[in-house]
Amino acid sequence: MSTNIKITRICEFCQNEFIAKTTKTQYCSLKCSSRAYKARTRKAKIEESNRQTEIAIHPQPEAVKTKDFLSVNQASLLFGISRRTIYRIISKGELDIAKFGARTVIRKCDMDAFFSIPLEESLLRPVQEFPGLENCYTITQIQQKFGISPGALYMLIQRQGIAKYSIGKFNYVAKKDIDIIFNVREK
Repeated sequence: MSTNIKITRICEFCQNEFIAKTTKTQYCSLKCSSRAYKARTRKAKIEESNRQTEIAIHPQPEAVKTKDFLSVNQASLLFGISRRTIYRIISKGELDIAKFGARTVIRKCDMDAFFSIPLEESLLRPVQEFPGLENCYTITQIQQKFGISPGALYMLIQRQGIAKYSIGKFNYVAKKDIDIIFNVREK
């Protein structure tokens, strides 16, 4: 349906005067309308990019402080430590987590409690003394005696928390620790 309305308007993009047939017309042509649309989308993209850059430069820990549960990224932001450090603390078993699929969630009170422990207590662990060469196996001896691959042996030593001793170019492990794992009976 056509109209007989003729309104003199000014194009919002090119600022030229034109005759509009509706009261809502903003642009003189499809060309000006397309260019204005492209300019708006370009401006919106630039503003979004600037906003994300501003957030990266000046993060908002206040919004994170009010939450009871934190993601690893939020916890690293709040406590000023790297994500990798948080994952190391978790793998040592010093921090409780919850998993929702692939997402790791940490209670904020657990993070606060972890950092309230005095540093000396968390770092001090009993150190075993070297039992002597006659009471130790080398890594190669363990592999040959029990028929275990190097990767499996290192994983087993790490998982069980067995102390390794490096002397020269050899790594030694206490015989008593290995014998307990492999159920070797003393003769």
